[in-house]
Amino acid sequence: MIVIRIGQLGDQLGVHRNTIRNWIRSGKLPARSMSGKRYLVSEADFGRICQEFGIDRSALKLKHVPGTPLMSREMGLHELNVRRLGNPSGKLFEDPSSGSSCMTCGSCASACPISGVDGMDPRKMVRMAVLGLEEDIIDSQWPWKCTMCGKCERACPQNVEIVALVHRLRSFRDRSRVPGPLHKGVLTCLASGNNLGIPREDFLGIVEELSKEMAEEGYTGFTSPIDRKGSNLLVMVNSKEPFAEPDDMKYWWKIFYAAGESWTIPSENWEGVNWAYFTGDDDALRKIVGRIVRNMYALECKTLLLPD
Repeated sequence: MIVIRIGQLGDQLGVHRNTIRNWIRSGKLPARSMSGKRYLVSEADFGRICQEFGIDRSALKLKHVPGTPLMSREMGLHELNVRRLGNPSGKLFEDPSSGSSCMTCGSCASACPISGVDGMDPRKMVRMAVLGLEEDIIDSQWPWKCTMCGKCERACPQNVEIVALVHRLRSFRDRSRVPGPLHKGVLTCLASGNNLGIPREDFLGIVEELSKEMAEEGYTGFTSPIDRKGSNLLVMVNSKEPFAEPDDMKYWWKIFYAAGESWTIPSENWEGVNWAYFTGDDDALRKIVGRIVRNMYALECKTLLLPD
């Protein structure tokens, strides 16, 4: 196959560029349109035109590319080696028109902190969803590389709901193929009330030990209120803190002490990081949030404080 430009070919043949366009439209010169106002022409068709105009092909600088010969102006998809796209189900966007408004301007990709990693590009995810390649993008690793930081969405001039798209892509992944640690954490939280499965007695023991340390550090009379009804703040905990970084919990407590704040920690279902959101498990998400809401009502707290 030979790549041609209409104006350049017209100059070589000594005819107007519109003549070349008419040849292509009529089928006299079978050609396939490419980007950049270029066309693909078969070796045989180009040779025939050169012979007709008495032009020595060897004197021309030609760009040759691999491809199938063009038999006529009208080409079938199988002849063009074009992949058939799917029919968008609309399940990936709450508002079906949201993805279609994407102009592929690149604002999202320029803001994304991991754009380019393993080919990751927010634009590609949106376009694949719009063009019906839903299963392809659901099966890919791109939605799981995304940090869901939302920078892409804030940068988008068309307000495409990219973060919601990523969440839905994750939700349609079979649970057996969700990244193991995340899925295990969700199951553990449902079973024990926290992502790392810390027993209630162990958690309360850690809180008590930290309270004693606070009192010894000069915070006279300090105690960590557990299940105290009528407190202003219901303070949830990131399970990684009692598990690996217990001293980090005291930073908040010192602020509460200095401010004279009314607060409490629930003795059960105290996990403040909902991994179900990150895995797209909406059923688990609702259950975990429901437990927090029940704690709010049961302890008659006014304000919820989440750790992340």
